[in-house]
Amino acid sequence: MAETKSLAALEEAPARGSWYQLLSDFGEGVGMLTKTHRYRLSDSDDVQESDRMLLVLAIVEPASYGVGYSPEYTVVAMWLEQTAPGRFSQHHISFPMTQFTEIVGPGEEPPEYADWQAQQAGE
Repeated sequence: MAETKSLAALEEAPARGSWYQLLSDFGEGVGMLTKTHRYRLSDSDDVQESDRMLLVLAIVEPASYGVGYSPEYTVVAMWLEQTAPGRFSQHHISFPMTQFTEIVGPGEEPPEYADWQAQQAGE
């Protein structure tokens, strides 16, 4: 399988509402966001490993209130973490635009997103 290229290498900008694949582990220690994760969908006993996907929620102007000072645009993204079989929590993270485009490549909606949406709807 071909290696996924970063948005920077593809000379693409992220778009709000789009999914992006984390290309390598990010950070260190307890706060590390790993490139892959394991999950179990609510309708299965099988544990699966999947690429970590980030959903872009917003692209914020430089020096905007609420995301900290950054001299460039900031990408605010969401990722999901399984807390129990079929149960997910959402986490938010922000990156300076140039950093985000270097650590992610084009992605797709992860399979656990449907379970998270059903959870949010109370199903």
